[in-house]
Amino acid sequence: MNVANEKQVTKFRALLEELRKQLLDACTHFDIYVQLWPTKEVVDVVNRYRGFFQPTFMAHFDRFSMKICNVVSNKSSQPSFYRIFNILDSNTALAPGIDIQSLRERLENHRKVINAIKVHRDKKAAHFDMKISIQRKPILFGECKRMLEELQAIFNEISQAHSGQVWSFKYSQQSNTSSLLNALKIK
Repeated sequence: MNVANEKQVTKFRALLEELRKQLLDACTHFDIYVQLWPTKEVVDVVNRYRGFFQPTFMAHFDRFSMKICNVVSNKSSQPSFYRIFNILDSNTALAPGIDIQSLRERLENHRKVINAIKVHRDKKAAHFDMKISIQRKPILFGECKRMLEELQAIFNEISQAHSGQVWSFKYSQQSNTSSLLNALKIK
């Protein structure tokens, strides 16, 4: 591998790592958001401490929306799948055997939920808009979960083709929120 290729590989690895971090952050915030959902098991605790949990609940969804918008952005400055796809279009040797068109289509299959998340990010999370339409499309839990699973699978395919590594997006602290809610239930 010559110097130019080594530089390109180094840049690609750094971009892939930043994308992994952004996607992991999105997964983390979504998991906490889901665990804070006021189900019958935790609704008493969430209501008792609503001054803390209500803003925390929404803050995690806002962060999730911002991170998802980063990873699906078509801006060249963002660590996104589209940026990765564009690099792979011009140098398939960085991830041999990857069908980039198929990956693009898989990502596009989630356009409905991605657009709803972008509206939330643009109107509520990043820039509060008092005129947000009451008729905006809801962001459904199941759609978000399927999208995150697909994004993780796409990332893992690219990572494995590039370096032979498959990343795990499960993090060891994921039950802390549930543990906290259970501890507060006892008090």
